Amino acid sequence: MLPDAKVPLLIALQIPALKYSLPSTAAVTTAIGAFSAYTRQLIRLGQLQEAKKCFSMAGVLYRNGSQLLKTAIEGVFVYAVSPFLDAQPVKDLLPASLQQVRSRHLQSI
Repeated sequence: MLPDAKVPLLIALQIPALKYSLPSTAAVTTAIGAFSAYTRQLIRLGQLQEAKKCFSMAGVLYRNGSQLLKTAIEGVFVYAVSPFLDAQPVKDLLPASLQQVRSRHLQSI
């Protein structure tokens, strides 16, 4: 399991664009919020290959994270990118584990 304190650092290492805007001491939910905003920006700009990397990373964080991290990904990341998932090319980028999370969210509405 990934320690919560390392999540902001891990995200910043994998996504250089967030390196300076994401302090290594940021809370998990703050880090996932910045990560979500960046992913949304990539989708808006049509940079789907980069967005795919973000989706993959979110899937890895979800699989290997603490309950706090999983909750942040479910409540912040999936919620933030959900409006973009109606388009098939974007929807296909989301890992299966996060597609299940989104399906549960949609069923509960």
